[in-house]
Amino acid sequence: MKLNNLLYIGLGAAMLTLSSCSDFLNQDPKVTVAKQTYYSNDKEANTAIVGLYSFLQLERTEIGPIMVVGDDCSDDCTIGNNKSEAYSWFGGVAEQMISFETQPNNWLSNQSWQSIWFGISNCVQALDRLKANKEAIGNKYNQYVGEARFLRAAYYFLLTRMYGRQPLMEHTFNYEEFFTPRATIEQTWQFIEDDLKAAAELLPEKSQYEQSDLGRATKGTALTLLGKCYLYQSKWQDTYDTLLKVIQSGEYDLEPNYADVFDLDHENGIESIFEIQHSISGTGWSDANEGNILSFYEHDATDDGVKWHSGWSMHCPTQDLVDEYEAGDPRLKATILFPNEYFDGRVNKNIASPTGYHSKKWYVPYAQRSQKDQSDNPKNVILMRYADVLLQMAEACNELDLPDKALVYLKKVRDRARNSAQESTTNLLPAVTTTDKEALRNAIYHERRVELACEGERFYDLVRQGRAGKVMKAYQAKYGGLKGKAWKDGKSELQPLPEAQVTLSNGNLEQNPHY
Repeated sequence: MKLNNLLYIGLGAAMLTLSSCSDFLNQDPKVTVAKQTYYSNDKEANTAIVGLYSFLQLERTEIGPIMVVGDDCSDDCTIGNNKSEAYSWFGGVAEQMISFETQPNNWLSNQSWQSIWFGISNCVQALDRLKANKEAIGNKYNQYVGEARFLRAAYYFLLTRMYGRQPLMEHTFNYEEFFTPRATIEQTWQFIEDDLKAAAELLPEKSQYEQSDLGRATKGTALTLLGKCYLYQSKWQDTYDTLLKVIQSGEYDLEPNYADVFDLDHENGIESIFEIQHSISGTGWSDANEGNILSFYEHDATDDGVKWHSGWSMHCPTQDLVDEYEAGDPRLKATILFPNEYFDGRVNKNIASPTGYHSKKWYVPYAQRSQKDQSDNPKNVILMRYADVLLQMAEACNELDLPDKALVYLKKVRDRARNSAQESTTNLLPAVTTTDKEALRNAIYHERRVELACEGERFYDLVRQGRAGKVMKAYQAKYGGLKGKAWKDGKSELQPLPEAQVTLSNGNLEQNPHY
């Protein structure tokens, strides 16, 4: 949580920092090794590749891109409790962001940039060292290269949808290359696509991994992110063709019960395509631990007399989101913790939430939480799951004037939701039948909102759909407050580049418009 010095494009990443996490990441303890002398055999290469995933676990990687921008900057959630301990250091910068008054020196936005760039830099170094030691590494060389290329693409994807076009780091930079300017947005997307295409050719399917390796990148993981990249560019045919491969692979399906998607016992399950792995590590409150601190931001801050059983109430669903659900939709109860609801063995007052609501998706039951460190919770963060693939396919089909196919994919998601209800399903979530393009588009947008609520997708969906300004201005007009107050079209869709990065680049990093 401490502000670190920013270094332009990973200048400080001369050493590979390796971190372990649950199951496949439970290798050797964290070590720091000189990159020039590592990768001399398969064991060293594997440990180094495992370390590349660790930058996704960092609080500063998850809190900004996923929680604050993805959810709290949208109409779905707000930062919540202004009386929590976190608010004194976190509240001001988060309020800047949700009101769209973010300054280039906003430390939360800046730390997101920094940690993701460290991930990229380490992926690049790994690729260079893998190539130099190909013969020594042996028969898993292709898998390791595929993982490194997927992860570089994933880090670039997180950066690009948050900050826009990026400098492209294909190999370890020499001194002169540290000041590489930003590529065009088209070049940035192409760079990501090239990595993902290569990764898809090199990586095994999910079913080919041992149980202990679940959580590693797979062929389906790479194809899913590739399809999503096409979706963000409105390349509808490419989206369709790519995601069809994921569907036809037979590797994934929907969990029968919607709530099980977010249950600890179903992590890396049939619906999971890629999750950030988290477990209780017992290493103390810091970025070194492997626990999910987003859970603590989400847990109720109500004082129940048990210190480690409280949270910060800083990720609170809005009334606007609650009102979006259709009557009886079981996803509402699986997503939202209501005031005075009996849940997890107690009546939840939710008095610390300004909206009265908390989310359940990162919720960790008391019995499964760390009893020593509230930042160290064992719950994975889902980045890609099969229901999202189906909804992206529905959207692509509709834009390609294939409404009948779009309805098939949309139906699968709604059917699962309906069948998750414990009560009678008569007249619950009626089938969508319209083939009118605009009406079907709106139905798909609605379904994405309620299916993926509180998973860090909403704001980015609104931006790529070209609706962010309209929606956030309407929210501000209806509810007032900070959210959406200073929205400016052509500016607020992206975060500003860190001021220190622009300065260190000798002007080669051009700031985003209107900042």
